[in-house]
Amino acid sequence: MYSFIQQENYTLAFQVFGKGEKKLLAFHGYGQESSIFKEVIKSFPEHTIYSIDLFFHGKSEWRGDLSKLNFPVWKQILEDFLSVNQIDVFDLIGFSMGGRIALVSAFLFSEKINMLYLLAPDGIQINAWYRVATKYPPLQTIFKYFTHSETDIYRRAVKRLGKYGLIHKSILKLADTEMRTPQKRRKVYQTWMLYRFLEIEVKELAQVLNKARIKVFFFIGKYDRLIDLQTIKPLQHRLLHYEVKVLECGHYQLVHHFNNQVIA
Repeated sequence: MYSFIQQENYTLAFQVFGKGEKKLLAFHGYGQESSIFKEVIKSFPEHTIYSIDLFFHGKSEWRGDLSKLNFPVWKQILEDFLSVNQIDVFDLIGFSMGGRIALVSAFLFSEKINMLYLLAPDGIQINAWYRVATKYPPLQTIFKYFTHSETDIYRRAVKRLGKYGLIHKSILKLADTEMRTPQKRRKVYQTWMLYRFLEIEVKELAQVLNKARIKVFFFIGKYDRLIDLQTIKPLQHRLLHYEVKVLECGHYQLVHHFNNQVIA
């Protein structure tokens, strides 16, 4: 059952699973919604899980300027969420793109967090194509053209890169799936542009996590071609308290395989 926080510029939708005394905030990946974490309660029987729809996903809506979501704004959004739900201390879990949101949230609320669970997290190494497409005005125009075109010019361009071995076949499949229709292409544009300012310098992030003595659990899919063990190393090597677990799966099966894991 959904609950909502309504503000002028956004609607934040979330679902609550479990009835444990501990609190866990969960952020899903691109193209998913909050229900992806329903079964994760098996790994957290002592927790109540607050699974949040990211903007432009599920039932969450962003009605403001795509350039207005920054650190202070996200901090206020999460402060309002914690206040409404009477949450003081909590843990965090994030998968893929949701991992980036979990990292930013841990950075902003480090004094309130005990554990951070990162499932193939985005946000540690920012993809060069993502940064170029969303941060530089001339290329923003090109990015918008590709994603707002009624033709499939973007998919054809990506397929050509795949033909010459410049893109791994798993990434090619992802691009083909997520860019199949004009509506999906616009969703990519809106999501990438909205979250572009939620980036943290890894050294500063590690300092905050270490100072707060937050333990970080990394879960990586053995066959994941999007986010692998190399991707997390810049943060992992700077942390004092962490564990890394490799599961027998690819990227999009990771949440499913995470269910029933024994969490220390």
